[in-house]
This record gives sequence, C-alpha cells and structure tokens, in this order.
Amino acid sequence: MAGPSSIPKGSLLAGKYQVVRELGRGGMAAVYEAVNIGIEKRVAIKLLAGHLATSQTVVERFLREARAVAKIKSPHICDVYDSGRLDDGTPFLVMELLEGESLYDAMCRDRQMSPEVTLAIILQVARGLAKAHEHEIVHRDLKPENIFLTVDEDGHLLTKVLDFGLAKFYDPVETKGKKGKHARLTREGAVFGTPAYMSPEQVRGQAAADTRADLWALACITYECFTGTTVWSTEDGVAMTFAQIATAPLPDPRHYRPDLPIAFTEWFNKALDRDIKLRFQNVNEFADGLAGAFDYHSQGGGLDAGLVNRITTRASGGGDPDDVTRIMPSKRPPPPPPTSGS
Repeated sequence: MAGPSSIPKGSLLAGKYQVVRELGRGGMAAVYEAVNIGIEKRVAIKLLAGHLATSQTVVERFLREARAVAKIKSPHICDVYDSGRLDDGTPFLVMELLEGESLYDAMCRDRQMSPEVTLAIILQVARGLAKAHEHEIVHRDLKPENIFLTVDEDGHLLTKVLDFGLAKFYDPVETKGKKGKHARLTREGAVFGTPAYMSPEQVRGQAAADTRADLWALACITYECFTGTTVWSTEDGVAMTFAQIATAPLPDPRHYRPDLPIAFTEWFNKALDRDIKLRFQNVNEFADGLAGAFDYHSQGGGLDAGLVNRITTRASGGGDPDDVTRIMPSKRPPPPPPTSGS
C-alpha cells in the first residue's frame, strides 16, 4: 500500500514549516526535515499517510502521540513540539530533529556490545521510561529502531526514546479494577507491537498490558545488545514467534557471551518471567537489578570511543546525511549466526 505523497523541497506546511528534505517513509507515515521559519529552528515533521487519515481511530492514535509526549519532561524522550492538520486535512506531528543513529544501526554494525556501552544505553532508556510511566503512559512498541543515539552539548552519549505512536494511558497496577480516567484506544483482543519484543500479555491481546510490557521489551533489547541476536527466532513468521514467547525455554545469554556474569543471567530470567507478578514490577527495580548484576556505577563517561566518535560525526553534520532521525528504518536484514562461546 502506498505511503504519503512526496512533498517538494521548499513547500510551506501549516504556514510556518518549510520543507528541507525527506528523511524517510513507510506505509503509515513520512518524515521530513523542515525549518520553522518564524524562529529559524530545524525540526522533523511526521505526516500520516492519506489512506489512513480517513480512519478516526488511526488519526486519534497518531495525534495522541503529541499529547502523550507533551506530558513527559525527560532528556531521554524525543520531544514533540506541535501537532494538527494541514490544509488538506493530513495529520502531522512536529518533533525534535535528532542527528546520530538508531540503536538498531549500531547493533547491526557492532553485533555484540560491551557491558559498559550496553548499560549506558539501556539505563538511559530506563530513565526515559520512568518519566513516561510516572504519567501512566506505556510505550508498547519499544525496539532498537525506536531508540536513538546522539550526543549532548558536552559530547557525551545521549539516548532518546522515539515514536510513542502506539502509546496508551493505562490504569496503574495498584488501582486495578477501578475505572480508568483515560479513554482506551485499544479494544480488548487487539494486538499492537513488534513480535520479537512483545510480552506474553500483549501476545494474548490483553488491553490491560501495563508498564511491565515495556520492561519485557527492554530486557529483550538488552539481551540483543549483548548477544547480537534476538531472544526469539523471527524467521518462521509471527505465529511461531508468538508460540516461542508463550512456551519456549529462555535462551542462556552466556551461551553467546561467556564473559557475562551469572548475575546477568539471573536478572534476565527474572525480567522475562512469564508470570507477570514475578517480573520486575517497575522500572527502578529493573534498572537497579541490571546495574547490580554488573556492579555498574558509571553515568556514561569513558564509553567506547568509536561509538561516541561515530555519533559525534553524524551529530556535527558529517557522515551519511541520511543518519538524521531515522524514524522509518529499512527492513531488517536477516542477522548473521552469532558466535557461540560454548
């Protein structure tokens, strides 16, 4: 199905955003670099595809991203500045323009990351999620493509969570059973997310999936950073992936990375316990457990110089010009076989 029509360079959107170039596109949306001509600020504009703009539910979910992110004040969440509809009715979001690379791109290149780099990234993501969860917002589609690596003003690694397009407000765990104060966009039985990172409760289509679904996804991402492969095989289709999530034994990360501490395997097994009550119940427990498994205390200094240098090059305007806010990543190539440590 076709995506949004291409918009020529120089076009003025919503009366103030001048298009510079297209950054990426998919079946649901296209993203452009633009300049707010009133304040000369570079931004990214995300436009919903025309064939989806006729669905009230899809449009509401799309625009809800702006309302969700506006509630979250965190350096680890990609900011949304504006939203609305163009003159032709196309819904749009105006976002922070990020320069660097996605975690997925970094993982494809480096395959197996060091504990220091992995924890610096994952713990920053956890801090961003903590702020979202404080506002009763669940991301629901956390994956390496939605985690962006850039640098702050001091040249230190800065991790940002992107794309709250599937986010929903939830009823906190402690108020379960009471009527929620936010309208739900997800009907009972609907399944949203990316299969390799979905929790068992998401696979079952439970509308009550809460913040612990985000923690499940982040644990899967942590495993992938270390081992270079996903927790579950995705080559045999969605149904087989869902079956693995439901019943397959958890892999041992030390099979791929014998240098990892046993404490990490214990953390991993708890993070992906199929009994939701036995998992980490909040992001602080999750992050403290991960840091404790490695006796990790760094706040991001002394990271792998190659990684930071690559990100710095992109953020300063060097390198591939397409490494800017990759919100529409290309289709994943099949991962190469990981190196077994056994």
